[in-house]
Amino acid sequence: MDFSKVMQLLKDASPYDLYRIKIAIENEIEKPEHIKVIRARFAIGDQISYFDQGANSLIYAVVLDKMVKNVRVKNLLDNKIWILPYYMINFEKKESDIPTNSKEKPTKNNFRMGDCVGFNNDGVQCVGIITKLNHKTATLVTHDNKHWRVSYGLLFNVLNGELVDHTSTALIGHNENET
Repeated sequence: MDFSKVMQLLKDASPYDLYRIKIAIENEIEKPEHIKVIRARFAIGDQISYFDQGANSLIYAVVLDKMVKNVRVKNLLDNKIWILPYYMINFEKKESDIPTNSKEKPTKNNFRMGDCVGFNNDGVQCVGIITKLNHKTATLVTHDNKHWRVSYGLLFNVLNGELVDHTSTALIGHNENET
């Protein structure tokens, strides 16, 4: 699916149109026929991935139990147990990133928890790790443990190689543990 075209259509839609689309999608993904097909695709003990809205990224887990409308999984990163609706599972191993036009300002869809990002603070480049994705801002922590809330439009991604020049190795180690 071409998410860039879908995102452009959504940006042009009115709030009422978005609400109607949301309801139509909810009705479609909760159909018993869909759930039946999904449940048949995996077994208890299988490793799956699902999209986590809070982290805005794929999470890997092991299936513990299959229920009527949900699946119980154990997150492989933090070992927490979650109950998820079946439609959250990414069976096709599709990419979860939503590409945007390089001319557009970045939005929440362009970042994930654990991403290493930078921003300009009165002429000084600050680099940190995203710890939370808010509605309009990302919360991040810098290598000196300062917490910042920065608008998505002001953030840019930082490659690991760039970290060596701007931050301590403690931040690099923290980033590797997060991903």
